[in-house]
Amino acid sequence: MADNGLVKTLQGHTDGVLALAFSPCGKFLATGGEDNAIKLWSIPDGIEIRTIAAHEGDVRALAFDPDGDVFASSSWDKSVKIWRTSDCSTLASAAKHAGPVNCLAFSADGKFLYSGSDDDAVKIFSSPKCWLENTLTPDIGDIKALAISAKGLLAVGGAELQFLETPSGKLLKDNDSYVYGVKSLAFSPDGKILAAATGMEKRLELWDAENLVETGSVKDSDWLNCVTFTHDGKKLVTGGTAVKVWDPATGACLKTYEGHADEIHSVDVSPDDKYIASASNDKTVKIWAL
Repeated sequence: MADNGLVKTLQGHTDGVLALAFSPCGKFLATGGEDNAIKLWSIPDGIEIRTIAAHEGDVRALAFDPDGDVFASSSWDKSVKIWRTSDCSTLASAAKHAGPVNCLAFSADGKFLYSGSDDDAVKIFSSPKCWLENTLTPDIGDIKALAISAKGLLAVGGAELQFLETPSGKLLKDNDSYVYGVKSLAFSPDGKILAAATGMEKRLELWDAENLVETGSVKDSDWLNCVTFTHDGKKLVTGGTAVKVWDPATGACLKTYEGHADEIHSVDVSPDDKYIASASNDKTVKIWAL
């Protein structure tokens, strides 16, 4: 069913918005996109706190560390940067990839930052120094998505989906049954379930992350560009042309939020599970009541 639970539309980016992330405290939202800028907003009032001229190319991904003291960004310009949340100052920067960096994830303890790139590699950096600790080569081509579970299991997606042991990078499971590939990945908070959004294939897959078997999939009428879990683990949120909320146990679509004028590239849920944020190619970010 459609829902008009729009709380706020955030305007300020001058081009498509590709990435966003809530801070762990829930008071801030970081957004970034094709204008090469990062904006930090207060939540839920949607007041713009600061704009950072962050990169020399699209901002592709954003992630806060678990305690929220720092956040990371990655870009088309092949770099990864770590910023101090309190004043948005640059703490460290690394240009170790040979291609655009599409995805980021912090380890559960916040000590390591994982990045995936069109150079076919996953880099593991220390945080907040951004020193390169290791390079993994999953051999799936361009890496478009990655996620790391609370238990340290790494999932990477592109033309294929792979589960890797960390820190060794040992391949545990490979699935290559895709036409267009995997666009976004998210582990449940307890690390037991992996959700995989397949973009133009319009399919949401669910995997048992402990036994590495697919447990079900939902075919949608919409593209599935991005996916995340609520913090209680009871719902999934996806973005395509609309924001949708799903029951992972039954595969039922519980809510549909419509209002963006173009594709949605990123979604996130506030730590208290009260709000959904969605980033779109229409240059806006919308805040919805979950």
